[in-house]
Amino acid sequence: MWKAGGTLNQAACGVHSTLELIKNELGNTSDLSVRECRIGVERIPVFALWLCGITEKRTLNENIIVPLIAGTRNLHISACQEPLHELLSHSIVTTSEGVILDSVEEALLRLLAGWTLVLAGEGTPILAFDTRGYETRSIEEPASSTVTRGPRDGFVESLEVNSSLIRRRIRNKALRIEVMKVGTVTCTDIAMIYLHDRVVPDIVQKVRNRLKNINIDAVLESQYIEEMIKDHPSSFFPTVYSTERPDDITGGVLEGRVAILVDGTPFGLIVPCTLFHLLKTPEDYYLAYPVATFIRWLRMIGFFFTLLLPSLYVGILTFHPEMVPPKLLSSILSSREGVPFPLLLEALIMELTFEMLREASIRMPRTIGSAISIVGALVIGESAVKAGIISSPAIIVVAGTAIASFTIPSIELSGAIRLMRFFMLAITSLLGLYGIFIGLMVLCTHLASLKSVGIPYLSPVAPFRKEEAKKTFIRIPWWTLRQKKR
Repeated sequence: MWKAGGTLNQAACGVHSTLELIKNELGNTSDLSVRECRIGVERIPVFALWLCGITEKRTLNENIIVPLIAGTRNLHISACQEPLHELLSHSIVTTSEGVILDSVEEALLRLLAGWTLVLAGEGTPILAFDTRGYETRSIEEPASSTVTRGPRDGFVESLEVNSSLIRRRIRNKALRIEVMKVGTVTCTDIAMIYLHDRVVPDIVQKVRNRLKNINIDAVLESQYIEEMIKDHPSSFFPTVYSTERPDDITGGVLEGRVAILVDGTPFGLIVPCTLFHLLKTPEDYYLAYPVATFIRWLRMIGFFFTLLLPSLYVGILTFHPEMVPPKLLSSILSSREGVPFPLLLEALIMELTFEMLREASIRMPRTIGSAISIVGALVIGESAVKAGIISSPAIIVVAGTAIASFTIPSIELSGAIRLMRFFMLAITSLLGLYGIFIGLMVLCTHLASLKSVGIPYLSPVAPFRKEEAKKTFIRIPWWTLRQKKR
């Protein structure tokens, strides 16, 4: 008998009516395959249903079809004491995972996820066996980040493969992987991964509640989840860390953070996320600590250069030219002779031009993307200077800003700083260096107000924690940590 629980459930429904019900619910889709098998000496009809393209045919044939036909050829079904569905599930079919379902709605969800359904007998429950076999690309070096030293494997679009990459690195019984479905239409699998003896339980509960409260039709990429669980959705700054590297995710989990993996995308998420976490890379822990510390400071300097260099150029030359050494000021003014645009407009034109070149080089095919960048940087820039439209110092400032922006490891943080750069330009053009100080105060106030799953965004600097702050600015040698534990 079927359990009451929806319009699809019917009491005492036979195998043929159940088959027709499933076909009708799927709109007689062309990728639904049905295989009729006659089992036992009595030749009882049994139907196997699966969707082509998301089912592994080898598992289907060897573990379901062959056992049903060949394994029951001399079996007297009527003489067996146990129900037919239990007999097939426990003694005939040999897949690694199988469940007995009492609801056609549950069976449809399994079928759409790549499972194979087996309909047998009159009024018996539906059997579902795991035969998922999606086509995925092979594990390779992440395209979004260059690995100088360290593991070169990257996430793929399969949630199971990505989870295994984490499990392979953390072989500990404390590792927890919770899978849930998000998206009323796509029913996308999402995994929440953490070490329960290191993570703060309150953080785990907050992340779990936010994921369960997501009400959206589709989740096609982890950005959907990132935007839905942020503490401050209106802020430009990312409060959720995204990466394509398993070792990066593993490091966050070991630090007591919660990782989120989304089926169908190679980008994983980590929360909580702070500003200083976005300025670190896994290579910091693979290189010698003096070199890693030096590179980390370079990134922080690049962060401020990206934000302030164009503003300093415009503000100083417009309001405070006396701050520039006379020879340098004379050289800058001579190069600006004949330029028809004021400093602010010149800087805005160059910044917008570079942003368009950056976007064009990304969207163009890889074979000509680099050529677009070279043509834009050399040919257009040189021609503009010769034509007297743009001055050479403006090109140097914009180029230096662009180089500094590439030192920021996080793409999301780099994008936020690039947007804030235009705000700093605007306020500096009105108030000079006073505008820079006001802009920095507004920015610091905003950053201090941000939180990531309840953790202050500027932690461990605000609030200040000495030991953690030291590890933020200096890559502590491993041997000192080992000595402290003794």
